[in-house]
Amino acid sequence: MVGGLIKVFNEWEIQLLVLLSFTLQLFLLFAGNLRRRRSNGFLRVLIWLAFLGADLVAVYALGLLSRRENNITTIIDKGSQPLAFFWAPFLLIHLGGQDTVTAFSMEDNNLWLRHLLNLVVQVVLAFYVFWRSIRSLDSLGFLTSGVLVFVAGIIKYGERTWCLKRGSLKGLESSTRVLTTWSFLHLDPAIQGYSKAVYDALRSVSYALHIFSARGYCMSNFYPPGDINQTVKIGRLQLGLVYDELYTKAVVLRTKSAMIFRYISQLSIVVAFGLFHAIVDKQRYAKVDIAITYSLFIGGFFIEVWSIILNSTTSPRTWLMLKRRKWERLAKLSWFIFSNDIIGLSEKKQRWPSSIGQYDLVGWMNGTRGTRFSQRVMTVVIRVFVGFFGGEKVNIFWMSKVLDTWYMDADEMTMACVAKEIIVLDYELRGMPTREWPNVGSMLAKRMQGFEQFFARTVVEMHVLTELLLNKYSRLLDSDMVASAEDYGSMVRVCRKLSNYMMYLLVAHPTMLPLTTSTAGLWINFQSPYKVSDLSKEMDKYDLQPTKETIEEMVHMWMRILLYAASKSRAELHVAQLANTGGELITFAWLVMAFFQIGDTQRRRISIMKTPNGETNAESKAYAFDVIASTSEHGSSRPSSSPDERAVVIE
Repeated sequence: MVGGLIKVFNEWEIQLLVLLSFTLQLFLLFAGNLRRRRSNGFLRVLIWLAFLGADLVAVYALGLLSRRENNITTIIDKGSQPLAFFWAPFLLIHLGGQDTVTAFSMEDNNLWLRHLLNLVVQVVLAFYVFWRSIRSLDSLGFLTSGVLVFVAGIIKYGERTWCLKRGSLKGLESSTRVLTTWSFLHLDPAIQGYSKAVYDALRSVSYALHIFSARGYCMSNFYPPGDINQTVKIGRLQLGLVYDELYTKAVVLRTKSAMIFRYISQLSIVVAFGLFHAIVDKQRYAKVDIAITYSLFIGGFFIEVWSIILNSTTSPRTWLMLKRRKWERLAKLSWFIFSNDIIGLSEKKQRWPSSIGQYDLVGWMNGTRGTRFSQRVMTVVIRVFVGFFGGEKVNIFWMSKVLDTWYMDADEMTMACVAKEIIVLDYELRGMPTREWPNVGSMLAKRMQGFEQFFARTVVEMHVLTELLLNKYSRLLDSDMVASAEDYGSMVRVCRKLSNYMMYLLVAHPTMLPLTTSTAGLWINFQSPYKVSDLSKEMDKYDLQPTKETIEEMVHMWMRILLYAASKSRAELHVAQLANTGGELITFAWLVMAFFQIGDTQRRRISIMKTPNGETNAESKAYAFDVIASTSEHGSSRPSSSPDERAVVIE
């Protein structure tokens, strides 16, 4: 039985591999765009496996075809000649990948030289296979058809390698795309709302690439003054356009030379198919081989046409190009397709980031967690490891970082709060009155001492204090405060979401935060539920009342902590994270702040707070919290830093 299956597999091996390669390309064509809008881990794993497997299958099939002819069997030995050698150029086309997913991560782009070497090796191998098959071809037309497919394969594979080079860090730094925008266009007064946001995002995408390449100051701001909603829309669109530049073949759609090669490739496929259909001898070749060849031709043509239609009609650049040439009817049609909820990329689909990671350290400390499947699994693991084997809970904290992490929607309110806080911070830097902290000011003055040196510990402590305050506030919302609960329930959700998000960054992406030491020892100190009780006593010292005003200030506090962390982060980390689930919230904040010239890589830097002996000239210094650090030992267990370490001059 097993021997028979192995024999059948050996007879059909090449055919199965070629069909599998084609199937993987179809999957990537339709699923490649989903990862930019979905945080589903299972889907991402499938796309990742398909992305890696597509190259692996195509390369293995080429290697198999290069074996000696007498070792290659046909599906059914009925005297028909094999047509498998004719498929080698199609495998080159498959190695060229799909327009929707040129690279899965930044590492793929940075290794473009390796892909170039693979291009040379695989082209030589395919040429060797095809050269050996010449003697089995029965006409010059057949040979010409194969050569045309070979040309298309080289173009497609070279196209992918070129896009990888353009998307690498070195390619981004040396790119001439910067400052070559649509800024020469005259804005149509009729362009308002979402279309105005798309227009501004397109004009500023090269400036966004300038920021992601860490080239220096950003001297232009494309965000409308004080318009929070438009700021959110433009920022999200910019992240989407940068993603297209780095991880897809978007550059092919707007470069004349690339478009010419694309047309040559498509024309070659069409002519090759016509020749093959006209001259193929159905009696000489196996019917299944002929059927597979037809599938490769027709399927490849479908993929090319669908890619052009999908990328052209759903690209905002097509709409703006038509507007520039004053083809109003075509522009309206293009905009209808682009903004359509079903086939286009409507405003609802332009969600960068699409989700916000969450981690509840208090739940880990108290042994309470949510009802999600992964969290239930973590509960069982803890009971078995600690209760049955007698192990220490801290030893499996690494599992909690994975299983206890979940994602929530990046809702409009949270995004608007981030954008508003950036605008408020910009006003403060321009000499406007600073935000006041009447309810949490005393806590900030005490707990924020040494924040730059003890960032991780402070974030953990503030996370615990926030959860205690929110739980206390929720218990006070009785039936007489239903209206208040409806009004401020959303603020509570935003506050908890931001608190959990900063903890998520601390456990999942600590490199994106301004940490001065490792967090390994920190988690050991926060394994006991008694820590929660200790911090609860600390909260009473700060006189934190569970009021609506206090909750609002806590939201602003977490916003400022997020903006401070974003201002200290590095561009290459944001470039890498942009490929994951639509990027991180901290990436959105970092990009928008850069356009406002705020951040360590920009003209205006911020520190966390004032010190007793520090200068308070608003024209020369900027602070995330406009409070003076307390010199009292009351409520603070960490050492103070010198004034020079806290105040950062705006350059």
